Amino acid sequence: MPIEKIKWSDAVVNKVQVLVIPLLLLIAGCTNMAGDVARTIHPAPSSALDENTLFSVASEFFIGKDYECDARHDLSTLRCAKELRDLYIHQTQAVVQIYPGDDVAYPHTLVTSRWDEGLIPGEFISSEFTNPDVTAFCEYLQAQAVGSCRLLTEHGSARGPE
Repeated sequence: MPIEKIKWSDAVVNKVQVLVIPLLLLIAGCTNMAGDVARTIHPAPSSALDENTLFSVASEFFIGKDYECDARHDLSTLRCAKELRDLYIHQTQAVVQIYPGDDVAYPHTLVTSRWDEGLIPGEFISSEFTNPDVTAFCEYLQAQAVGSCRLLTEHGSARGPE
């Protein structure tokens, strides 16, 4: 049996395009990122807060808050991540990173962000993000007399303890 060519009318082609394009956009998904204000970490006056001690304290704290921490890829950076939402159609993850600053004014920098990936468009996701675990970590550093966090302003200067 010979296969006959199907001749599509313009109306059918237009209807297929109208249905296929939104379907492809839905399958493609969205990735959105929102960040909290950056902070600098300073040692307490009576503390010798070196990188190993800071990473050890930070890892212990964030692992206790259900984060997975990793310093293997770049030994001078600590990266901790926590799943906030893990649905079939959408995942949200909080990421905390600590890396060295300029050693004088900013010994270490702490940044946190939220990553959203999935089928929920960015217009429906808040662009505001504050990570309460980071605030709690800064309070913990100060309570243990290890160090303090200072908010990093948009001009690059640090404001007093958080």
